[in-house]
Amino acid sequence: MVKVVVAGEVGTSVKESQAWFRIKEAEIVGVADSLSSLGEILQGTEVDIVDIGSVSESADQWVTLAAQAGKHILCADGSALGREGIRLCDQYGVVLQYANTLRFAPEYEQAHEQIKNGAIGKAGVIRLRGGAPASAENAGKCLFQELGMREFDWLRWTFGEVERVMAREVKHMNESGQIVHYALVMLRMAGGAIAHVELSLADGTEHALFELTGDQGMITHDSRESIPIRWSGGERSLSVTFRGMDLMQRQREHFVRCVQKQEVARLHVRDLLAALDIVAAARESVKRGQPVKLIHGGDEG
Repeated sequence: MVKVVVAGEVGTSVKESQAWFRIKEAEIVGVADSLSSLGEILQGTEVDIVDIGSVSESADQWVTLAAQAGKHILCADGSALGREGIRLCDQYGVVLQYANTLRFAPEYEQAHEQIKNGAIGKAGVIRLRGGAPASAENAGKCLFQELGMREFDWLRWTFGEVERVMAREVKHMNESGQIVHYALVMLRMAGGAIAHVELSLADGTEHALFELTGDQGMITHDSRESIPIRWSGGERSLSVTFRGMDLMQRQREHFVRCVQKQEVARLHVRDLLAALDIVAAARESVKRGQPVKLIHGGDEG
């Protein structure tokens, strides 16, 4: 039985706590709504995992406190992670995962497996889109990190390293006074594929899609359609529907097995750092108006 502390700013712990109640091999031993209370719990209680809920700024302080105590960490939001906290987890041998990764989203996981099995042949043009409504919470945040980080990580996981990044960003206020924030990122993969990633904080509802094209077929997904994922190749076609899949429960169960050393973590520290490298390259490309070349590193997984 692994022992879990749910941590984060006031009001962020209820959802995380309810999720852990469904994990048979986990027991919640504390709830911390401040850094000081987290420190007290870690000093006086046996703890294996710290689940850091949503935080308004960087999660580095929370991650640092947990990592220095040698506790494994699940962070609710990958965009809240910073390089210092991530590197500290590597230094202390701590398993670090973030909850909004696409690696456990059924449609993206299935597409990854199909591509690794050669379903589309040699990848050519790839299109991904991530959209969400504008809100006070994401106003002023970096679009490339807020929405793009998980897309960039999934691309590396599925298609390998990114060689070059070109990005454009548009941000303005429309006639109704709403901030429109949009970006297009073009990535050249080391294997020759070209990925177009659209990011938007101007959608009415959350919207995700992908079109993955190769010389032998195509895999598509649109969250607004009733059939989650379609694959076509020559005269063959396949539609896959997912039922009863709780993404966060599956990830937490995997995380528990990693802590118990029954499985190898699907997401590694080097993957998080590589995704942040792409975020930084996109920012730099917008600033310079030129493509930015990346140095290879990390692991394709």
